[in-house]
Amino acid sequence: MATTRSKLGKYKDKRRFGATPEPAGKVGRKAGASFVIQEHHASHHHFDFRLEIDGVLVSWAVPKGIPEEPKAKRLAVHVEDHPLEYGSFEGEIPKGNYGAGTVKIWDKGEWEPEGRSWRKDFEKGKLKFFLRGTRLHGEYLLIRTEEPNWLLRKISDAAPFEAAVELEREKAKFVPFQLAKVVPTVPSGSEWIHELKLDGYRIQAVKAAGKLQIFTRNGHDWTDKFGTLAKRLDALSTNDFALDGEAVVFDEKGRSSFGLLQEALGVRARYKPGVEICFVAFDILHFDGLNLRPLPLSERLTWLSKLPIGETGSIRRSKVWTSDSGADLFREACRLDLEGIISKKLTQPYAPDMREWTKSKCRPRQEFIVCGYLPPKSSLPAFSSLVLGTVENGKLVARGKVGTGFSDESRRQLLRKLERLRTDTPAFKFDERNVVWIRPQLVAEVEYAEITRDGSVRQASFIALREDKSAKEVHLEGVQKARADSRGSTVHGITITHPDRVVFPGDGVTKFQVAEYFERAGELILPFLTNRPLALLRAPEGVGRQLFFQKSFDKGQPPNVYAKTLSDGTETIFVKDVKGLVSLAQFGVLELHPWGAAYPEGDKPDFLIWDLDPDSSVEWPEVMGAAFLLRDFLHARGLEPMVKTSGGKGLHIQLAIRPFYGWDLMKEFTKQVSIAVAAFNPPKFTTVISKSRRKGKIFIDYLRNGRGATCIAPWGLRARPRAPISMPVSWDDLHQVTPAGFTIDEPPQAPAEWTAFKRQRITKAHIKEFGLA
Repeated sequence: MATTRSKLGKYKDKRRFGATPEPAGKVGRKAGASFVIQEHHASHHHFDFRLEIDGVLVSWAVPKGIPEEPKAKRLAVHVEDHPLEYGSFEGEIPKGNYGAGTVKIWDKGEWEPEGRSWRKDFEKGKLKFFLRGTRLHGEYLLIRTEEPNWLLRKISDAAPFEAAVELEREKAKFVPFQLAKVVPTVPSGSEWIHELKLDGYRIQAVKAAGKLQIFTRNGHDWTDKFGTLAKRLDALSTNDFALDGEAVVFDEKGRSSFGLLQEALGVRARYKPGVEICFVAFDILHFDGLNLRPLPLSERLTWLSKLPIGETGSIRRSKVWTSDSGADLFREACRLDLEGIISKKLTQPYAPDMREWTKSKCRPRQEFIVCGYLPPKSSLPAFSSLVLGTVENGKLVARGKVGTGFSDESRRQLLRKLERLRTDTPAFKFDERNVVWIRPQLVAEVEYAEITRDGSVRQASFIALREDKSAKEVHLEGVQKARADSRGSTVHGITITHPDRVVFPGDGVTKFQVAEYFERAGELILPFLTNRPLALLRAPEGVGRQLFFQKSFDKGQPPNVYAKTLSDGTETIFVKDVKGLVSLAQFGVLELHPWGAAYPEGDKPDFLIWDLDPDSSVEWPEVMGAAFLLRDFLHARGLEPMVKTSGGKGLHIQLAIRPFYGWDLMKEFTKQVSIAVAAFNPPKFTTVISKSRRKGKIFIDYLRNGRGATCIAPWGLRARPRAPISMPVSWDDLHQVTPAGFTIDEPPQAPAEWTAFKRQRITKAHIKEFGLA
């Protein structure tokens, strides 16, 4: 075996291990077959693909992402071998170090070379292999063109290993559920299967050491609640097993009914002991001492067939439709007034930490936290409506109210539960005065038409209380309603071509979702965009690929986007309405950067910006403290700024002013304010742009305050992983904001100071104070 130094020499030579958290590592002495893919936000965003070979991770940098579809090819640049310990490394490589930036594990698992002579083939520049990871499965090929350049290609979705996987032996036990994410379009492809979305309780039936237990998604033991069903499940096999499925009651038309299920469980007063509760099994996680979760779904379904479960009866298999019929199944489900369908990849293992299953909804429907209720009106008994909320970034957020879907009797029954939870503490600010607040513990399932611009439900209808989900789990789901296919995909009257193109590959956010976001947040964004020049960041092929920053269009200008030439010859573009914003999304635009001055010439700013840009070593509370310090400095001079997240690691302080002075004077004003604030704590603040002077400090950036300079728009989307938003927040709520910030999946917040801001006057006294007169 080669020495540690010879195998890892280049790796060690490039790093200063006292200054970087990366592992120094050593050559492994046990044969292994691990692989890891790490997303690396360095000077150029890329993915690092690493295969364990002879005690090290042989590595390639893949600039445009790992191919996930057969026949797709990617350039893979061969780089230095890495130690095995690097396979679990995640974190921030500090600036000034080789590869500075954020490293995050994107996928990991096992690999197997194809053929006995694979080593000889590898030396000649060819490696054919199988991957079995959380995201990636199938047959791949690496082929060298000219060192260091190779091509990485996915060949097929073939079974990942030539031999059966050696399954881990373990005792059957409850494990976290594999969950599904809401998507706007039914997925298609030979690797997908589809099932009807059932309206019941998701449960696991776990038999261990001869004892059968039924667990809810929170791990609560509901064996006693299900009584007869538990006994029938116990009789399925003398072997241990763990089944994933849904407890349901079917109505006279054969549709699952959550209301009937609640009655059968005695949740409502009208208990019907004669109603049969069924278990619909759709997955098996364990059998006879073997952990089946690492297997692809196709193999798990084969194991499920070993149990005597038919297509009918009190214990039955979930009916499966193939990929070709997914869109038709969805349309039929909606026609029959069902909730929607679930889609699953046959190649995926059971991975609770990855939402690889998808759900397509006919009509938006999800859980909300009951935070209060309003007294009865007219002839309604008990209460008129429930006040709803969700938890976002650790904070309760108002989601409007629901007043339909109740019978008179169910209102009275529910009121008894509500009264036991009464409190004097409001959950949040609400636009009605007579709210009776309760402790936020009850979870209600609600159907609704849409989420409005301010984040509230519209045309909501109560379905039932959910006892199988805790309030802290309730977040607003980002996508509201699915489409059967990609044809005729329109947003705000604009046809979106290639609506299912994934533009945020690590997050599954599509071009259609970006257009929907621009529509949803459009009325909030427009006051900061209309009648002013605009710069754009386009990502036609998605984040992680080539980006284009442009302030005008030489040709091919999108419809509903307008051009204007200023008197000095500067070519500019602007939009007038939401239709223009959606047109930009159709054109591949992700980021919107308005000027801080309006037409006719854009020469007198009406917005000033201070960008608090922290070094990677600066803790988040210090960034918030800097924002409050800058706010207080301006407050003391009679100025009321606003604050928003940057969509990155910092904060933006924005001041709306009357357009009186020119750019040069206002840029100097913002500079002097920055210098004065930085003087309060020189070890922690800097106004110097040089990166070497910013280590461990917050850079108070005033440089966006110049003619032609721009800043991301309030509520603007950022072309970064997680699809973050530059979200306006109120000063009162800033202390509750976390470094994670906000993403496209969350409804736009609309603080009053941002939706009803007033322009303030920079006075002669302000100018004189800083010696600018």
